[in-house]
Amino acid sequence: MAHMNNDAPLPPFEPTALPHHWVNRLGFALRKELTTRFQDAGLSATAEDWGTLLILSQGAQTPSQLSDASLRDRTTVTRLVDRLVRKGWVERQPDAEDRRRLLLSLTGAGQAAMAEMRAIVGPLIAETGKGISAQEQQIAVSVMQRMLANLQGPTVD
Repeated sequence: MAHMNNDAPLPPFEPTALPHHWVNRLGFALRKELTTRFQDAGLSATAEDWGTLLILSQGAQTPSQLSDASLRDRTTVTRLVDRLVRKGWVERQPDAEDRRRLLLSLTGAGQAAMAEMRAIVGPLIAETGKGISAQEQQIAVSVMQRMLANLQGPTVD
C-alpha cells in the first residue's frame, strides 16, 4: 500500500461534480417520492417493498439470493420479507429440491399489489426521464453498470 505524504495538500473535492453524488441523491429522492405516491394512493407500501416484489416477480428466490440481488444484508432482507409475509404479498415455502432451504415467492395478493404499484411507478419513471433522450438514458445506464462492475470487481465463474 502506498504511503501518503501527510504534508501534501488534498486535491479539491467537489461531491456535486461526481456522478456518485447524483446517483445517491436520485436514489434517495426516488425512494421518498415513490413511498409518498404509494401512500397517497392508499397502498401500505414502501419503495423497498416495491424493489423486493420486483425481484421476486422474476421467480422464486432463496433468502440468500434475494439478499444478493437487492444488495442488502440478510438481517435487513429477513425483516423486509417478514413484513411482506404479514401483508400477504410473499410466502415462504420449502424448496422441493432441498427441504432445508426456503423459497420466497409472490402470492396472488402480491401480484395484485405489484399491478397497483406499476400504475404508480410508470408515471414516475416517465416524469424523471422527461427531456432526456432514450440515447442519453441508455448511456447513463451503461455508465452506472460499468461503475457498479468496477466496484464489485471481477466475477469468477
